[in-house]
Amino acid sequence: MDSIELQIGRRIRALRVERDLTLDQLAREVKLTKGQLSKIENGKVSCPVSTLMRVATALGIPVGELFDTNDTQARAVLVRRGDRKPIAGRGSKLGHSYESLAFGLPFGKDFEPYFMTIEERKIDPAKNLFKHAGHEFLFLLEGEMDYRHAGQTFTLKPGDSLFFDATYEHGPVSVKDTPVRFLCVISNG
Repeated sequence: MDSIELQIGRRIRALRVERDLTLDQLAREVKLTKGQLSKIENGKVSCPVSTLMRVATALGIPVGELFDTNDTQARAVLVRRGDRKPIAGRGSKLGHSYESLAFGLPFGKDFEPYFMTIEERKIDPAKNLFKHAGHEFLFLLEGEMDYRHAGQTFTLKPGDSLFFDATYEHGPVSVKDTPVRFLCVISNG
C-alpha cells in the first residue's frame, strides 16, 4: 500500500488537474513554491495540517477530501490504536504530538479528529498561540493543563471538555501533570 503522503499528493494533483489549475497557480494560491507543491504532490514530504488546510481551501473542498482516495470503499473506516498516523500539526515544533484518528476515508468530512499528547512539563504560553477558522473541541483524557481562549483561562482535568470558536487566539498556558493526552476535534471552517 502506498504511503499516506503519496495518497494525499495524488489526490491533490487529481483535484488540481480537475480544476484546470497549473502547479504554479495552486502554489501561489497556497503560498508555497512550485517545488514545494511538487514535492507534496509526489509524496516526497509530509506537510503540516495547516498547509493541507490551505491547499483544501484553495481547491474549494473540506480538508478531509484530501484523504479521499477511493470512492468505492465503505462509508466507515476503523482506525486501530496501533494504526494511527502521526502528523505534523501547528504545535509539533513546540513538542505537541498529533495522531490522526480519521484518515484514508472514502468520503469528505466536516471535522478532523486528533489524539494529542503534550509530554513537556514546561511550555511557553507565548509560542502556544493558535488561531484558525472553525471551531475546536478538546476532551482531556489524562494529565492536567490550563488552556486559554480569548483572554480566559480554563483548568482542564481528566473528563473535562472545552468547545470554542477557533477564530480567537487559543492554546495551552501551562501543564500541571504530564503527560497530557486529549482528543481534539477541529471543524473545517
